[in-house]
Formats: sequence, C-alpha cells, structure tokens
Amino acid sequence: MGGDLRRARDGQVPIKEVVSDYLRHLTWEPGEDFPSSLRLRQYPQSVPVVIDPRFGHGLPVVAANRVTVKAITDLWEAGETVEDIAYDYDMTPEQVDALCRAVVHLAA
Repeated sequence: MGGDLRRARDGQVPIKEVVSDYLRHLTWEPGEDFPSSLRLRQYPQSVPVVIDPRFGHGLPVVAANRVTVKAITDLWEAGETVEDIAYDYDMTPEQVDALCRAVVHLAA
C-alpha cells in the first residue's frame, strides 16, 4: 500500500490503518479505475447513505432506493408521517425515523 500512496513532493507514506479505514467505505465496480460510490459514515448502519455521482447529482442518497436524503427529510419537516414516507420510498418507518434523527443530529 505504501508504494501506491506517497505524497509526490517528499515521498511521505500515509498511515496504513487510517487510509484503510476510509477506503473500506468506497464501492468499486469490477473493471473500473474509480470508485462508484462512497458510504457516508455519519448516517446509521440501518440506512446506508452514499454519494454516488450516477444518482442524486452529488447529494447523499439512500443506497437501497437512490432517493436523496434531502427529499426524505423535506417531507418529514413538512409534516408527513414516517409511515407515509416509508411507504412512498420502500423503506421501513424505523429507517425513515433513524435517517431523519441522524440529519437533525448532524445539523445541531
């Protein structure tokens, strides 16, 4: 790993454990040179949220349905019930609740 990741100007090698921790959140498609998505760790494990340039125009999306987190939280903030949102986006009410709570926590 150190041979692949060196700072060009002085050859400094990154700490393998730190880089490995970040790299495990990337998804790579077979045969591709670049990762296809990045899982965002600040969201709950029960609702994996990713940045995927193919979906959401660079905004965080729910990995399972590719709906932007903003679309879900906008409905929740407008007063929609978690049950209705869950039904609309093929999620469980628990997932919608966990996602919305995570966004509120991140905003605080």
